[in-house]
Amino acid sequence: MTQLVWFRNDLRVSDHSALTETCQGHDSEVKAIFLWTPEQWQQHDYGLARQYSIRSALVTLARDLAQLGIPLTILHAKTWMSGVDQLIGFARTHKVSQLAFHREFGWDEVQRDQYAINQTREAGMETWIGEDRVGFDPATLLTRQGEMYRVFTPFKKRWLSQHAETPLAAPLPVPSPTGPEVSELPDIPEVNWPGSAELPLNEHEAHDHLSEFSKTMPDYKTLRDLPATEGTSRLSAALASGAISLRQCMHSAFSHPNVDSAGVQTWLSELIWREFYHYLLYWRPEIARHKPFYPRWDAFPWQQDETALHRWQQGQTGVPIVDAGMRQLVQTGWMHNRVRMIVAMYLVKLLKIDWRQGERWFAQQLLDIDLASNNGGWQWCASTGVDAAPYFRIFNPYTQSERFDPQGSYIRRWVPELASVPAAAIHKPTQQLAQHMGYSQPLVDYKRARAETLAFFKKL
Repeated sequence: MTQLVWFRNDLRVSDHSALTETCQGHDSEVKAIFLWTPEQWQQHDYGLARQYSIRSALVTLARDLAQLGIPLTILHAKTWMSGVDQLIGFARTHKVSQLAFHREFGWDEVQRDQYAINQTREAGMETWIGEDRVGFDPATLLTRQGEMYRVFTPFKKRWLSQHAETPLAAPLPVPSPTGPEVSELPDIPEVNWPGSAELPLNEHEAHDHLSEFSKTMPDYKTLRDLPATEGTSRLSAALASGAISLRQCMHSAFSHPNVDSAGVQTWLSELIWREFYHYLLYWRPEIARHKPFYPRWDAFPWQQDETALHRWQQGQTGVPIVDAGMRQLVQTGWMHNRVRMIVAMYLVKLLKIDWRQGERWFAQQLLDIDLASNNGGWQWCASTGVDAAPYFRIFNPYTQSERFDPQGSYIRRWVPELASVPAAAIHKPTQQLAQHMGYSQPLVDYKRARAETLAFFKKL
C-alpha cells in the first residue's frame, strides 16, 4: 500500500500534518509529489522571484524527504488542472491508496482541489485534507450574528478568544523515517532570477532566522517601522512557500519568555493579520480575481498613465523614500513593510493609478508573494478593502520618510544619487539639488494631488 503527499505552499517536513498523517502507517510506502506549473503561476502574475523562492525551498525539501526515505517527484504541467491529471496517473501507476494535502483558499486553488477530490474518488483512492494556512477554520470564526468579520480588530479579539478556549497545538515534529534514505534527488528546474535574495528561503534557514529574531522580538514594535534597521522577522518568503508554518511562528510568540511585551504582542498581531487576509479570501474568493471588497469605492476614476506607472515601477518618481523602496523591490525581491504602504499609497492616492496595477507589479517582483496578503495590503491602501477609511488613509511620503528614516540611511543605500546629501535635505530635495545630483524631479505635487483625491472620494 502506498500513500502520496501532495506538497504545494507547505514546503517543509516539520509541522506538516499531511506528511505526519501518511507516515503513521508503518506498513505503508510514502511518496511525495509537487506540480511545477510556471504557466499557471504566470496567470497569477507570479514572476521569477516567486519561482526562485519555490525552487530554493524545494531543493531543501527534497533532501530532507530523502533522509526520511521518501522520494519527491516533480511533475511538469502547464496548468493545475492538467497537473492533477498527471498526478492521478502517477497515483494509479504506483497503486496509491490515499492522497494527502492541505487546504488552500484561492479561487483557482479551490477549483483545482475539488477536481482532484473528484478524480481520486473515481480512481478508488481516499483523500486526507488538513489545515495549514490558518490557525482556525474560517468557518468557525463568526460574529454574534453569524456573519464574517469585515474589520480586523474584532476578528483579532475573536481569534484570541478562540485560542484561549482551544489553544493551537504545539507544532508537529519531523516524522520518523519510513524507509532507507533515498539516494536519487529529483531534477528541479533552474530559475534565472536576476535579483539577490536577502531573505531565508528554505526550512533550515527560516528556523535559524526565527531563532535569531526571537532575541529581538520584544523590541519589534519599536524597530519594525525603521527600514534601515533589521527590525522585522524577514520570514515572509518562507511563510509564503510554507518553508515555515504560521503555527510555528505563533508558537514562538506564545512561548516567548516576554510574551506580554509590546513587541511580542505586536508581532503576534501581524501574524493574525496574515490569517485575516486568508480568512477574507475564504469568505470572498472573488477578490482573487481582482475584485474589490467594497465595489462602491472602486468607482474611483483611476488614471491611465503608463509613463508615471513605469517611473514608479523603476524607482524614478522623484520622491526618495518611494524610489528607495521600488529599487529595493526589483533588486532583492523584497521591500520593508512600512515602505510598502508608502509606495502603494503614492501610486493609488497621489498618482491615482489603479491598485491592481500595483498588486500585479508586486506579484511579479516579490519573493514573498502571497495572494491573500498582497491583495489585502493593496486594497487596504486603496481604500477598496475592509476598513476602507478613504478620507484618512493618505500617507505623506515626505513626513513618513523623515519619521521612519530620519538620517536617510535607507534612502542612501538604494538611491545612490543622493548618497552625499545631508539628512536635512535628503527626504525632499529641492529642484536645484535634485538636478545637480542627477536625480528625478517629482511626478506630482503632493498637496495638490492629495486634494484632488479627497475631492474624488467625496463625490463617491
